[in-house]
Amino acid sequence: MVAAMRAEGNDLADVEAKRALDGFPDSIAETLSAFSNTPGGGLLVLGLDERSGFSSVGVYDHVRAQAALASAARRKVDPPATFTSEAVDFEGHRLVVARVHEVSSAHKPCRVKASGRAYLRSYDGDYPLSAVEEQALLAGRGTPRFDDEPVAGAAYEDLSKDLVESYVEACRATPGPLATMSDQEVLFRTGVLVGDERTPSVAGLLLLGVYPQQFLPNIVIQASSAPHPSDPPGTRAGDAARFDGPIPRMLDEALRWIQRNTRRRLRSGADGHNRDEPEYPTVAVRELLSNALIHRDLGPHAMAEAITVKLEPRQLVIANPGGLYSLTVDRLGKEGVSSLRNQRLARIGQNVRISSGNARVVEALATGIPTVLAELTAAGMTKPRFHDQAIRFAVQVPNHTLLGADDLAWLARLSSAADLSDVHRHALVIMRHGGELTNRALRETFPMDSREAQATLRSLVDLGLVDGVGLAGGRTYRLAARASLAGESLAHTDTTPSATATEVAVPTPPIRGRQVAPRHPGARAENIERILDVLRAGEATAAELVDRAALTPNQVSYALRQGVAEGVVVRRGGQGRRTTYSTPARE
Repeated sequence: MVAAMRAEGNDLADVEAKRALDGFPDSIAETLSAFSNTPGGGLLVLGLDERSGFSSVGVYDHVRAQAALASAARRKVDPPATFTSEAVDFEGHRLVVARVHEVSSAHKPCRVKASGRAYLRSYDGDYPLSAVEEQALLAGRGTPRFDDEPVAGAAYEDLSKDLVESYVEACRATPGPLATMSDQEVLFRTGVLVGDERTPSVAGLLLLGVYPQQFLPNIVIQASSAPHPSDPPGTRAGDAARFDGPIPRMLDEALRWIQRNTRRRLRSGADGHNRDEPEYPTVAVRELLSNALIHRDLGPHAMAEAITVKLEPRQLVIANPGGLYSLTVDRLGKEGVSSLRNQRLARIGQNVRISSGNARVVEALATGIPTVLAELTAAGMTKPRFHDQAIRFAVQVPNHTLLGADDLAWLARLSSAADLSDVHRHALVIMRHGGELTNRALRETFPMDSREAQATLRSLVDLGLVDGVGLAGGRTYRLAARASLAGESLAHTDTTPSATATEVAVPTPPIRGRQVAPRHPGARAENIERILDVLRAGEATAAELVDRAALTPNQVSYALRQGVAEGVVVRRGGQGRRTTYSTPARE
């Protein structure tokens, strides 16, 4: 954990380090609020100094520090935060480590008493919630019923005749009372129409409406793809699209758009025959899009937000407003586990079919994520990464090329083959074909945080399959001689795919000008190189460097201090907003 923070140059999304050598830190209430409101809570570490690269400095008194933390948890936030803590020895100093627990959704948001503000954890800091975001947490205190609400101004005539006919036919196909009811009665009894005026409900209009966006303009899907290298400078998206209409149409059109903007590959099956497969399994993508549409937050506070679909070079990202409802990320994918934010929408969706094929919008409850995992596994791809941020939910599907038969045979010959995960196998194949990996390169290729990347690389070293070169935290990892000689002889590092295998994406670490000597551990080495690239074009302030180098303020601040100390960065004007930085060559 500490090594990961040192490599990143920042706190982590679920870990906050605070210096407590000279006394109890003042800014503890905001962190207690943020972790209490964030799914899964977080870890608070007292006794690490972020300004000196997260060095271990210890706490002023571990007994008094834990007592002060308990007092702050009771007195400074409402509802009180709960935590478990212990004193640990680390690098010759005593630290206090506290696990702050998430509060029940029935009591969110947890606020700082002094300011009345509520906070949420994001990346490396505590961020105050907006009034709209607070409403999202307040809405989670009870069972949402927003999809049952009538849509003001809508009428039966705003429903699609074709969709209604298909839906009613599907409802009557199941033996029961609906089989003998009139069309209007079926629509009323199943919640498509509500109230004495038989007004379309939010759920009914979204699934069966002619054009729901006439009344609900932001219930759409916004899609964008990363710009192509050949696109003009400044291009923000290679292909941007907006999908509207009823949910079946949005689902169908978004799925087609993803298929148009992604590649197809030839994959050799166990029978020796080549098969043409999509870059992302169609069934898995359809399930993820359906989940986003069915489980998005439909409360008034979320009506301004759209579902987003982003095709990035190495992954597909689908995000929707509203976090998981009565469910945690670790339970996703378990058979039989389901929690419905929009119960009416899901129930109606089970009898609504999309136009392409015969698939339903909702195939069966509690089967969506297991289906996604099964489809990705069958395609030889690693698992997606889920992010629950309480007010938003996102899934990242890594774009890992399918391993060819030759690579699979090579992996099988390794003595530690049985101990390898999907990420292990893909990382080894990258290195087999001449690539080298760093903590950052692994994270950019496989959705994970710094700690997971470090653990993955370290386990490969422990298995004797990979060698780490360089200082701890800043190592480059390459294939060990033992693995290179595992029953094969590679005459050269050829990254050209065979006729029956897909391309292996070998991440090439970016070379940004000259190497900085001495190199700083981990990501900080790359950070200072980014900053030097900017400064070679002219002097800049710290704020300008944050924007131009695409780094966080903490990363820029730390890299500048190191650069000034080593003489590769020159500071003009002392500390303050008007301070500028340049390279020695421009003096």
